[in-house]
Amino acid sequence: MAEPGNTQNREHPPRFVYQQQAATFRARKTALGLRLLLGHFPSPSQTLIDQVAAAYNRADETGDRVAQELFNNPQLRQANINPHEYLRQAVEQGSAAVDDTLTPSLKTLIQQAETPPLWLDSGKLTEACDVIHRCGRFAMYALGDMALLGGYANSDITKPLSFTGALNGNSSFDRVSETTSFWFDVTTPGALVPGAKGYCSAVKVRVMHALVRQRLLQHPDWNTEEWGLPINQGDSLATNVAFSMLMITGASMMGWRFNDKEIEAVLHLWRYVAFLMGDDWTLLPENREQGVDWLFVIAMGSRINPDDDSMALAKSYLENFLDVPGRPAYKKFVYWFHRMYANWLIPADIRRVLNIPSAYGLGLLPALQFPFIRLMDTAARFIPPFDRWLRRFGRNGQQYIVSSRLQGREVTFADKNTMAR
Repeated sequence: MAEPGNTQNREHPPRFVYQQQAATFRARKTALGLRLLLGHFPSPSQTLIDQVAAAYNRADETGDRVAQELFNNPQLRQANINPHEYLRQAVEQGSAAVDDTLTPSLKTLIQQAETPPLWLDSGKLTEACDVIHRCGRFAMYALGDMALLGGYANSDITKPLSFTGALNGNSSFDRVSETTSFWFDVTTPGALVPGAKGYCSAVKVRVMHALVRQRLLQHPDWNTEEWGLPINQGDSLATNVAFSMLMITGASMMGWRFNDKEIEAVLHLWRYVAFLMGDDWTLLPENREQGVDWLFVIAMGSRINPDDDSMALAKSYLENFLDVPGRPAYKKFVYWFHRMYANWLIPADIRRVLNIPSAYGLGLLPALQFPFIRLMDTAARFIPPFDRWLRRFGRNGQQYIVSSRLQGREVTFADKNTMAR
């Protein structure tokens, strides 16, 4: 994990524009929206603002050492050892399976990952899964049609994708499918214990991120001063908060409710995922108020500067729904369904800059759906058998979305070794 540093009095990087936007009308509108949806008016401390700003120039030092050790190791090549297979065995079998004379940094990383932090509460992990499962497909709509699609308005965070060719051909669809699979893995009850699927996915993604970061840092066109380090701590932490607080925000806009205990459980789960992935979990929110402050800092600190790559990602995200399995009428339905939710969940200024097509009158359908979702949510809180059924039904819906995207393809989170520039 990256070491927390003293971030006071550091100059903010160009891509972090919180100070420029904090007093704007957009900031006031965003703060009011968060107050109405989540019950807290954001008031982030200057310490948090400075820590987030500094995080764009910080990485995962342990992960970087492991990537160098695995993929630039003459001893492994001489022994004809496949680094991906070696990593898989290490993650699945534990540190005892790692030869520390060949890969001492990998052994250290695995030992750290398989040692649960003292603050970890397995009860909160289980409750977080229950909350996420109860929301069913709506949790995934919030993450995809709001967090992911709306996030493309900030081209700084999409730079690694454009450099590595993740926008070419079917790569955009595949990347979203892999992210969906990762999310499903880590939100499965019991899947974050060492050797389990969610745990393995998180640790493997950590090393792959480090490998991509090394390659991009060697690229002559990568502008660290302007964009920060590739796959830096700032972007990683913002993504983590999107998985937790933006999911809660989007689901709230659709009618679901979350009490303080439920929000703390979801944040706890993603804090532990950050621990496994080498992100600076010490900065992440632990309760509703801190989560809202984080959302505000991310929203106001991010530039709205979509480039051609951002526009291509936004366009392909929606159009890929026309390629889902099924009859032509069903494909059209799924496309318009997500277009409808994008128009409901994403602010108008972001939709405009990304050229997200209007859903016309359909954009109001989520408002009509709202009371029915609120009724289900209320019933689940008072009728335990219905709550258990709703969680099973919701998880089955999430499983269907993942399966339909992967179509039997196994996700390995292996290095694709691509570079488009």
